[in-house]
Amino acid sequence: MAYEGAKIYRAPYASDEAFSNFERTVLEGFPADEVTQYSERDFEPEPVRMWGTTVARSWKKIDPGDYLIFYRSGEYEHAAEVVGTERNEELGGFVWPNYEGDPWDCIIYLKEPVEINVPSAPLHELAGYDVTHTQNFAPLNEMGLGAIRAKYGSVGDFVYNNRGEFRDQTTIPDASGEALRSDIDVRTVPEVSVPESTLSGLVFPGETAEEIIDQVNSALSAGKHIVFIGPPGGGKTEIARRVSEYLAEEYADVYSGYRTTTATADWSTFETVGGYMPGESETDTLRFSPGQVLRCFRNDGRQRNDLLVIDEINRSDIDKSFGQLFTLLSGQAVQLPFTVEGKEVEIVPAEHSIENDGDHRYVMPSSWRIFATMNSYDKTSLYEMSYAFMRRFAFVHVGVPGEETDNWESLVERYADVWDLQVSSEVIEVVAEIWEVTNSTVSERKIGPALIKDMLRHISPAGSSDAVANAITSYIFPQLEGVRGRERVVSELASLDAVDSQRIHDRAAEILQVTLNE
Repeated sequence: MAYEGAKIYRAPYASDEAFSNFERTVLEGFPADEVTQYSERDFEPEPVRMWGTTVARSWKKIDPGDYLIFYRSGEYEHAAEVVGTERNEELGGFVWPNYEGDPWDCIIYLKEPVEINVPSAPLHELAGYDVTHTQNFAPLNEMGLGAIRAKYGSVGDFVYNNRGEFRDQTTIPDASGEALRSDIDVRTVPEVSVPESTLSGLVFPGETAEEIIDQVNSALSAGKHIVFIGPPGGGKTEIARRVSEYLAEEYADVYSGYRTTTATADWSTFETVGGYMPGESETDTLRFSPGQVLRCFRNDGRQRNDLLVIDEINRSDIDKSFGQLFTLLSGQAVQLPFTVEGKEVEIVPAEHSIENDGDHRYVMPSSWRIFATMNSYDKTSLYEMSYAFMRRFAFVHVGVPGEETDNWESLVERYADVWDLQVSSEVIEVVAEIWEVTNSTVSERKIGPALIKDMLRHISPAGSSDAVANAITSYIFPQLEGVRGRERVVSELASLDAVDSQRIHDRAAEILQVTLNE
């Protein structure tokens, strides 16, 4: 019988290894006598089916009768009802011996799974998630559960009786026929602990990943917005995106999703705050259209708490593009020079407001955060921020390998393996030499691994000296523009054995206005 109060937990099995684990531990299961060597529970009937996680915060809230839905390749393919849970590290190590890092000690026992084949996009849209996939084990928020219950009557009926109907479902009304509204708690500020595993698959020198996560957690605990600052290609944007996605999924009762945007030199307060726009027809009057920030607070009549990722914030003129946000981020309410139905548009911090009581009012949740990225070579933009604005941010440095690196070839090989690039040892060697020269010759300019990925792909098919020279001029030279000592970098690059030195000389004169002696 369907359990009407059941919750849903989203579990990714997107990698081949994870899907293999699913087939072995959930589809096939284990004989009871194998499991009872590690657990004192009674297991009937056989086989014993189970899944696991290290996300204890979500796992603790699971009850018998809840459901796990499993994500792969753009769909939630399977669902399984929960029959119980157990904290058992020894059993986790036995069941998932191939799992890297901490063992899956949070065990979830399941009934036989069923195929549901639900596309992730409409389900995420109904839940208000601005994400394309599930990265971590996380609950489906109340907004998504409400949509499912409104259509099917219960979560159990959705799992067992949806018959593919969800595939064509884009909007679901509530019982009254009106659009569902979010129940986001705008005043709660959760005690956040972003795990280092959020950056899994990203390679950093030394203990950089641990340091970055520690700084992120400290900044969030201090109530700060964050700017990730560092050389180009170091992974700043990916870190900001992953942290936002983790928060949106793990703290779904507080955050409704996240948005991403890229700042430009043309930005004004119209892009960030909003302004008047013409109506759809010639007879319509001007109407107020909210900008990027205000859309984080309300959309389609619903209170939102969408984290905002601003890539390359230094591209914008800070004063011109953030305007009234200087006051808002200092904790004060702001009245805008626009009206909606005769009332002035205002943005109010949650601690100053009981509720969003009209289309003219936008409530900024207490836990709302901006995650911005900034190229450290454009750090003069920092001084264009007012102190009142800048003090609301913590600046987290995302470094790249430099002079202290003792084995560049091994580092490039690790990256190539993470990126699943099939490249020869010769290409690995020459790209490692190029990276070492670029990052070690002068201190003013370094490049991150994203550009190394581009170079590996560029050089790998041909592997010729022409291909190497072309990769240098395409990816390295643009980063040397205006750098003091670039002549030394170019000279060192031209002297590498695998490089067509004449082409480097010619391109350096043309692109960088650098003329080298023979």
